Amino acid sequence: MDTSGIRLIDADDSSITVTWPVLSSSSAVKYSLQYRPSNSAEDNGIDSGGSLLYTSLSTELSDNTAKKKNLTGAGHGFWFRVSTGTRTTTRVDKKSMKYVGHACRKPFQVLTMMEQSRRMEAPAAKVDASVASADPKSYVAHVTWSSYQDPLLAGYKLQMRENRGEAAWATVAACLSGTEVRKKNLDSKYGYQFRVRPVLQGESGGDEDNLDFTVHEGGSTVPYSPPSVIVGKRKSRGSVSKGSGGATSSDMMKLFKGLPGDILLAKGGMSKVSLSEAFGNKDFVFLYSSIYRDDRCRKYTQDVMKFYEDARGMYAKAPNMTKSIEIVFVSADKDVSGYKSSYSKMPWLAVPYDCSLREKLLSYMKHNGHGPRLTCLNGRTGRILESNAVGRALDLGRFSKYLKEGGTTTSLHNS
Repeated sequence: MDTSGIRLIDADDSSITVTWPVLSSSSAVKYSLQYRPSNSAEDNGIDSGGSLLYTSLSTELSDNTAKKKNLTGAGHGFWFRVSTGTRTTTRVDKKSMKYVGHACRKPFQVLTMMEQSRRMEAPAAKVDASVASADPKSYVAHVTWSSYQDPLLAGYKLQMRENRGEAAWATVAACLSGTEVRKKNLDSKYGYQFRVRPVLQGESGGDEDNLDFTVHEGGSTVPYSPPSVIVGKRKSRGSVSKGSGGATSSDMMKLFKGLPGDILLAKGGMSKVSLSEAFGNKDFVFLYSSIYRDDRCRKYTQDVMKFYEDARGMYAKAPNMTKSIEIVFVSADKDVSGYKSSYSKMPWLAVPYDCSLREKLLSYMKHNGHGPRLTCLNGRTGRILESNAVGRALDLGRFSKYLKEGGTTTSLHNS
């Protein structure tokens, strides 16, 4: 197999995460990433115009990993290609661009909603400094996961990959009986990721070769979980990342301390997202509280939805020209039915209704039990930028000014 191509890291029912080898020795390299739906089983990924024309996702990517969301309507999968090229201030010189395609030469597949619903949550991974390693330059990763509820459960299959563009997923253990493992003798400065799936009695039809283009081995097997955070990546001064979630600030993690499994709800409660994935590299995180039976809340929710969709749309088209945001719903409903009615129509994330953290966050936001409340946080530092944005313009430019000023409140934990 050609190891120089694009590889699949993860996929769910509406998104695909890909990576590729470093294509330039320059530290200032920018990548151009494109994609298109596969047109048929015979489609080989070539751009020949018409329905086979690629769409640009970005021409200014500095990282060699990217996630494409909102994928729909491609039963034959999706093709990606990436390149570097000579750039001027106004255009990309297409003659200087040489595109790299898939390493496996097959289109990447999203999961069905049913397959997505059967997946396990991402495992937790961190460096275990309490375990001595034979090589002083190596380290040990402690990987844990929640148990899978199925009467046919026989064990768990665990895979890992080095955090490099040319590295594929590899099986660590085919059938573990427990829900944790310590992987020793890890020495990559780039770090590692882990993923897991349940092994069920009588499962059949699975083939690891399928994992080149999907997260599902096929047959009656259950797809793999999303990957863990990157653990063991060496920082600029040579220290090792302990897997705390990358760009998610410690203050932000403290604010959500007590969230079961560090997992938020997504897609109206139909899916789940880890805190590290939800907040990683976000410029703004908003906490939104409302009540289903309050007319003011229902009206304001429509305003927030437009702001959210517009902001996310602008960032998807021009990530270097705007700011990234995420919103977390913190329900102030008095019963779970109101919560479900509210959140089923919302496109953002949510704290589970029966979680004790919900009440703590409502108190932190100083919600008085009436009307909506929207608290804006600096996604990089966790500082409060605006304690309540209700009644003020929902404008990214206005919120961006707070980044320069430091916000209206100087500490995340101020009362």
